[in-house]
Formats: sequence, C-alpha cells, structure tokens
Amino acid sequence: MTEQEIKDKILEIFKSQRKNPTVDFDESHFMDYLTYPAHPKNTIKNSFKGVRKYYRFMDELELEFSICFSLQDLDKYYTVDKLSKKVLDRIKKGKGNNMILKRRLEQKEKYYFEIALILILAALYYWHGINWISILITIGFGIIIYWILSNKLHSKRHNKRLAERMKPQ
Repeated sequence: MTEQEIKDKILEIFKSQRKNPTVDFDESHFMDYLTYPAHPKNTIKNSFKGVRKYYRFMDELELEFSICFSLQDLDKYYTVDKLSKKVLDRIKKGKGNNMILKRRLEQKEKYYFEIALILILAALYYWHGINWISILITIGFGIIIYWILSNKLHSKRHNKRLAERMKPQ
C-alpha cells in the first residue's frame, strides 16, 4: 500500500466514525472532529465521549490495517499525514505488532475498582437502608460500572478480532 492509499482509507474510516461526517475539518487536528461540536485543538481526550470516540477510531484503524499501536502511539495526536506515515511504519513492523498484540492478550483483567464500588453500595444499604440518596448513588455507580465494563469488553473483543486478522494465512 502506498502512503496516499493509506491516507484515503484513514479519511474514509474517519468519516464513518464521525458524529457529523458532513462538517469540514482541519487536517492538522482532524481527530478533534470525531465529535460534534469539534473539540479545540488536541483536546479530544479531555471528555469521556471524546476518549471513547478517539480509541474506537484507533481500534478501527488497527483492524483495517492489521496493525497494533503501542501505548506511546495512542498517546499522541496526529495530523492526517503523520498518521498515514505511522500506519505505514506499523505495517512494516510485523513482529512488533505481534509482540504488542501478544502482550494485550496475555494481560489479565482486574476488577478491583468495580468490586470496591459494589462493596461501598452494600455498606451503604446495610447502614442506611433504602432511601433516595442510596438509590441515586446506586444509579450513579451503575453508570460508572457499566461504562468501565463495556469498555473492557470492547477492548477484549477488539483484541480477539485483531488476533484473528493478524494470523498468518
């Protein structure tokens, strides 16, 4: 694949992932335009929705090109051209992609935070019973737990699909 073909594919995926695909965007900080309204330059990761959109976009790139971004790669903000070069570089590093994916698949999920939230809820119900404050806290904790677990499950499914795509044919 050429760098231009990669750039065109990145922009195609970008348009499919955007909240409002018809709005013009600035290529120097195009990822901020994944949400609508767009974030100021290089601030997409300053909101929960922005973080989710950003990582889902990067996941789609990984699946499309059968590559793995390192943690350092995911922490950077890219222009379209720099991202095209990074993808081309990652395509050339087959063994590096396999090592990153192997580490991801071997990583054990820990649920300490979710368990702690449930124990706090149990203690709240034990000492204060059911009242409107405990119900509101339950709803809040439920949203937090759902958000965390859905992201963990998405990540696990993504890594399995990526492993299937990266298998030697």
